[in-house]
Amino acid sequence: MKTGETRDTIRKSAECLVAWVRDQHYTGWDIYDGLNSPALRKIKNPYVQILMLQANKYSPVNFRPALRIEKGIDLKAMALFAQAYASLFTSTGEAAYRAEMENAIGFILGKSLKKKYGYDCWASHYYPYANTDRTSLSGETPDIIGTRHAIFALCASYAITGRQEEKQTALSATEFLVKELFCNDPALPFFRYSKSENEDTHIILNASSQAIDAIATTFTIEQNSCLLAMCEEIARMLIKTQNANGSWDYSLNRDGSTRRVQQDFHQGNVLDGLVTFLSYSDQKPQLTECIRKGAGYYRDVMFRTDGRSYFRYPLPYPTDVHNQAQGIISFSKLHTLDSGYLKFAEKICLWTIACMQDRSGYFYYQKWPLMTNRIPYMRWSQGWMMLALADLLERYNGGA
Repeated sequence: MKTGETRDTIRKSAECLVAWVRDQHYTGWDIYDGLNSPALRKIKNPYVQILMLQANKYSPVNFRPALRIEKGIDLKAMALFAQAYASLFTSTGEAAYRAEMENAIGFILGKSLKKKYGYDCWASHYYPYANTDRTSLSGETPDIIGTRHAIFALCASYAITGRQEEKQTALSATEFLVKELFCNDPALPFFRYSKSENEDTHIILNASSQAIDAIATTFTIEQNSCLLAMCEEIARMLIKTQNANGSWDYSLNRDGSTRRVQQDFHQGNVLDGLVTFLSYSDQKPQLTECIRKGAGYYRDVMFRTDGRSYFRYPLPYPTDVHNQAQGIISFSKLHTLDSGYLKFAEKICLWTIACMQDRSGYFYYQKWPLMTNRIPYMRWSQGWMMLALADLLERYNGGA
């Protein structure tokens, strides 16, 4: 497919997805919303909760209407949409995209947990969630992921509107990450995933990288030498904990030993943070080599040559739309190190559009060789794919 045809295909895909999402008024289901069922909410055993969450997550049949699970508006989804609209407005200049961005920003500002925690911060979701380690998250447990994407959205909007409220809210959220989630361990400094209990016993590597991704993004608004030094420490930790083949484990114990291996879109999350911070780093040669190794592994091992991702390497299936979207985002960003990565992002994107986008505009959740899970998840599928498509289109138009 020629370059012009590729861009037209991606643009039309984005327009169809935007129309579908707007028609749904941003309201939808989430893969982890199982405990929003009035019947399942009564279950208190954490192991049964986890079983029900996972069954609901992977079932190709949508039992949510029968379980009386209502659709909701997800904070992280709105932050993803806000970022996407900012990119689409930058690419096209169309006022409708700016209006949608501003509506999403209004929602984000209204969901801040500043009154409770003293800093602007956000929970990633509107549903209760149970972890395998028996910890739990609620809709009022702020975390790195929700706060990170709110920061991204606020910074992107501020670059367009110049509104001081957006700037100050983003800076306040950065203070939350630093003062509430940073653990200054002399051996392996890291960021805790959330404010929930018992989260300082292990290190989730992608969470730390996502934290410096958010902090480094605010340097476009206001640079802080103390935060630069902190990001440098985290980057050094990520260089140190990278495996010889270029991959990262999902989490480590505090002594540096492997706790959990899970190779999927989180590899892209780690790379994104390091690439964002690279231009500010004093250890550019080491960090650049680290990124090159990680990017090579991500492309050559975790994706097939036609643009399909592995589920969790080495598991080949299902092809998950979130893995696809993250690949598009990460390889688009990595083009600053190697222009060939932008072509690979295109390849992932075109395969996903051809094989996972419904005629009505939304994207499917997962694809198996003989079956497709078509449940239209708003955050996991539509939020991430809109951001991926918009990001790629912005780069075509000279975006950084």
